[in-house]
Amino acid sequence: MKGYSLSRVAQYARYHYISQNKNYLSLLFTMFAMPAIIGILSRDMHDVPGIAMAIYLFGAIGFATSTTFSMRERTTKIREMTLPVSAEERMTFMFFNLVVAFPLVCFITASLAIVVAYPFSYSREIGAAFEELLSSGFLEWAIYIIVQIVASSSLLINLLARRNLFVAYLGAFAGIVTFFAIMGRTIVEILENFDYQLQYVDVYIPEPVAITLFCLVPVGIYAFAYLALRRRQMKW
Repeated sequence: MKGYSLSRVAQYARYHYISQNKNYLSLLFTMFAMPAIIGILSRDMHDVPGIAMAIYLFGAIGFATSTTFSMRERTTKIREMTLPVSAEERMTFMFFNLVVAFPLVCFITASLAIVVAYPFSYSREIGAAFEELLSSGFLEWAIYIIVQIVASSSLLINLLARRNLFVAYLGAFAGIVTFFAIMGRTIVEILENFDYQLQYVDVYIPEPVAITLFCLVPVGIYAFAYLALRRRQMKW
């Protein structure tokens, strides 16, 4: 296949959303229904943003799984691999789906949940609920980056895992816990065995620099996901 075509990316996106519409509809319904039900039962639409933020974080796992579902499912993976789309074009769609589409969809479903919970709420300040929704997560760059770290890591796991995704996620979780446990124990050992005098240094890091440094984490994981896609997309 010669060259890179955004037209093929768009055509692949259209095919993907149509073929996986049941998975995405199920995700969208869950993302809308859970905060809406909590808001209705509690009679307070201000409970919606908190639930929406939890969905915003953990929903990235479900969205990443749906993004690669057709490439892993036994009945669709052969057809998926024969589509006239390159690894670069496929990765472009995956990147767009997790970086742009997922946060946008999550915000829309949370907004609809607030609107549905509003008639049942004791509070009548719907504007304050939307302001809380934005200020508590959707306009916070740190939360967005954390969500993207979860999304990119989930994508990488889905691309690398051969059989059971549960085992892959369990192994990844165990690896993270082990890593932090070892790092924590190492730091404790250093502090106990070496008599260091710690001095506090007030270092100022401009916000744009901090954002750039933190953004490198999900960008790097997406790069590894692209390499995994190139190496393994024909070997499922």
